[in-house]
Amino acid sequence: MAGRRKLESLSDFQRALKQNYGLGEREAYKPWLRVQDVSSHGHSAKIEGIKVARAHHMLSEHESSFFYLAEFSDSIIDIREQFPLLPLDLSTKIAQLLDVEHPIMAYSKKKEWNVITTDFLLTRTDGAKQWYEVVSVKPAASLANKRTAEKLDIERVWWQLAGVPFHIYVMTENNQIQSKNIQWFTAPHRQGYQYPSSLMNSAKSLVRTGTCLVEDVCYGFVRELGIEPDEALMLLKCLLATKQVSVNLNTPIEETGVMDVTHVDMESAEKHYAG
Repeated sequence: MAGRRKLESLSDFQRALKQNYGLGEREAYKPWLRVQDVSSHGHSAKIEGIKVARAHHMLSEHESSFFYLAEFSDSIIDIREQFPLLPLDLSTKIAQLLDVEHPIMAYSKKKEWNVITTDFLLTRTDGAKQWYEVVSVKPAASLANKRTAEKLDIERVWWQLAGVPFHIYVMTENNQIQSKNIQWFTAPHRQGYQYPSSLMNSAKSLVRTGTCLVEDVCYGFVRELGIEPDEALMLLKCLLATKQVSVNLNTPIEETGVMDVTHVDMESAEKHYAG
């Protein structure tokens, strides 16, 4: 694993740009800040992407919560985390316009400007056109902090000038449940688990809409498909991860062992692994 980078001066920023940090799209994108580069508050994590085959760097539990929800959205086709607001001249001018202090490097003796980063730059599509949206992730308690509000204003105006919609994500009890459900059933898919279309279709034919026990569904797979219990659970998770079986995400599935199946897509499994 690459070690921690030094980001304490303008020359460090220039070197980072030459190494393509903060640049590129999809698999080629390199986040400006990585897990190993910062001392994060909360639980940092590297999450292997399903839509984009690279590790995504989350600096807090709140960011991870948003990532799982965003990646599971059909309209989002690329997620670029820790995106830098460059050039620095623009963000410093915005700070002056707003009459607030621009962030500076914590360990800079010369009090050099720091690069502001947006938590998530999203590429979205409706099938006909593509557009960008950005999301800043903040704990609810921090939104009342004056300094947090000032930095958010700099970020908001920067994206407003770029013509990109700006949103704030706050982790709530409900969206945390949704996110944890997605994290639970997408884990095998992130590790490379895939099954033949014939097996996926056979498994789907055994699933019915309505409330059911996860254990009962898996037992049906074991009995009818002749697979082991552990494999049955992996198979069910892959059906959920690829949306061939859709469930109500508002109920914690792993903790309760209960899921509410809302739809079973009986089309061929092959389309769900495309792209």
